[in-house]
Amino acid sequence: MIDVVRPKRVLIAGSITRDTNVYAATPHCSFGGTALFAARTYRQFGIDVRLVTRLAAPDIALIEAELAGVELIAQPSSVTTAFENTYGTNDTRTQRVTAVAPPIALDAGYFAGVDWLHLGPLHPNDLDPDWLDKPSPVPIAFDIQGLARQVQGERIAAVLDPRAIKLLPRIEWLKASRVEWRTLQAHLRIGPLDRPTHGSSETLVTDGAEGGIVLRNQQRDVRWSAAPAVTNCDPTGAGDVFLTAYLCHRIGRSASAHRSAAEAARVTSEFLLGRVASG
Repeated sequence: MIDVVRPKRVLIAGSITRDTNVYAATPHCSFGGTALFAARTYRQFGIDVRLVTRLAAPDIALIEAELAGVELIAQPSSVTTAFENTYGTNDTRTQRVTAVAPPIALDAGYFAGVDWLHLGPLHPNDLDPDWLDKPSPVPIAFDIQGLARQVQGERIAAVLDPRAIKLLPRIEWLKASRVEWRTLQAHLRIGPLDRPTHGSSETLVTDGAEGGIVLRNQQRDVRWSAAPAVTNCDPTGAGDVFLTAYLCHRIGRSASAHRSAAEAARVTSEFLLGRVASG
């Protein structure tokens, strides 16, 4: 009897958004959000995806068309979460949230048949607290950005949510931008070369065109370079693509951290080059 190897399957939880990205004073409207960029990238590598989000009814069919092959669980909402991202010098970003869907609810049945959980909240109230508080039956990859910001009116401010600290011991893979990582270090009162006493096995700290580093507990850190560096384009979603491509290689192909980071850098550059080519 021939054993049939089941494709890897990931559970993604996070908002798909209606984005207005303003780069070089030019606005561009599209769907976005960590959950969307992650789902696209996983499918590119043949990973099965179950995606739990909230969408306004008119947007469900549009997202189903964009994410062919994805098992989409679109919880009902009167609105789809909407972000406005405005980029300035050196890709500094200011953000506004113009619509917020209710928190995404957790159902234990979502975990059936999945190999890992990819949490991609975009703000502190994006996910029902159960996602953060209840034990997960599978390993967790977590993008800290949603818990490293606070919604103040329509504005986004850089404020670390204490729940991120409580979650650290349960995370296998943590992704943070350079700024988010420094915020976390300051909160924990640890030096730039220190690690949290308890935390993720691998922390991916991204730094745009400068590349980044994979911080590993009790193992040699892995640095990567952008391959190639892509500048002068809207960078929205690049970090989401990097983390997802890293996991595709690290989990899906059992690759080393070094190989996974190098391949993820290549995939991210291709993603940004495609955006440049499309204008």
